[in-house]
Amino acid sequence: MQDIQVKVLQQELADQSERHGKELKRLNDEVRLLQERLKAVLDRRSKQAVQPPSIDSTFVRRVEWRLPNCKQDVRTVERGQSMWSGPFSASGIAEMQLEFFPQGRENSQSGFCALFLWAPGNVRLKYRLQVGNHSTWDEDFFDRWMGHGHSNFCNLEAQIEKDSLVIRVEILEVTVTEDLGDGLRLINQGISQPLKLEAAVIRNRDLDTVEWTVRNIRQRMRDVSRGQYVCSPSFSIAAVRNMHIEFYPNGLEGSKNGYCGLYVRSPGGKYTLNLTLSVGSATRGPSRTELDGNSAKGLPEFCRINEQLEEEDLVIGIKVQNPLDRDDEERSLAL
Repeated sequence: MQDIQVKVLQQELADQSERHGKELKRLNDEVRLLQERLKAVLDRRSKQAVQPPSIDSTFVRRVEWRLPNCKQDVRTVERGQSMWSGPFSASGIAEMQLEFFPQGRENSQSGFCALFLWAPGNVRLKYRLQVGNHSTWDEDFFDRWMGHGHSNFCNLEAQIEKDSLVIRVEILEVTVTEDLGDGLRLINQGISQPLKLEAAVIRNRDLDTVEWTVRNIRQRMRDVSRGQYVCSPSFSIAAVRNMHIEFYPNGLEGSKNGYCGLYVRSPGGKYTLNLTLSVGSATRGPSRTELDGNSAKGLPEFCRINEQLEEEDLVIGIKVQNPLDRDDEERSLAL
């Protein structure tokens, strides 16, 4: 009986020793990873202190990291160990790095690599990560200097070509936020947003009609009180930038009961246009309209709204005389 108890105790001690050994290995691995990341941060800051940026990164969208002797590097890096790219700047965002696990992380599938993009805090990025020919599209918020990516990015062996591997990141969209306190926050969408607006001016310069569909118009009328308007998304047509429609489903203060109001505004500049406006089947115009960038132009009593509620949705339209149009073909933009 005593021998059995001794054997049980010996087995428990052996099991406990094995558990302690595994836990110690896990802690040592975590310490090693933290040391590697700390070294990468210190190296990054050291390089930034002595090496000023060679080019303006505002218009840099893609960064490539080439590993010429990939197979040898893969063999020398253990599972759970990472390789760090040098620090880089793109789309005006500095202090970014790529962290690459050739053998994957501890929780990665066998044969799969892991890839992460590290960026500073208060930044939201839309970006594309790529290893060889395999890529992913992601959108993440970096609330501090941190990494986002994938532990099971792809099978690495299939992406190695002639012992060489190219890792890429492409920044698609940037939003930078800064909290100033007292509930005030600054939001900078970077250079991409104004570029998109200007591109829309060029792309839609030959369009002369815009149609805006107000979904579930009866519900919108219940949600909006008299004197309040529903605003369309901004749009550009006929080389006129940054226009939008203001629709008063229940009319303006002082207008006749049952009439809706319709106005057009263009904060982007001064234009003299011939406009034809429509709400459902009701049409007004064409009429010469001067948009001065400040006040909205339109009609406070455009039509009886109940006569246009045959459908669940209501289509509101604007037709602009387009000086760039040289034929009779009508083209429209749907919002």
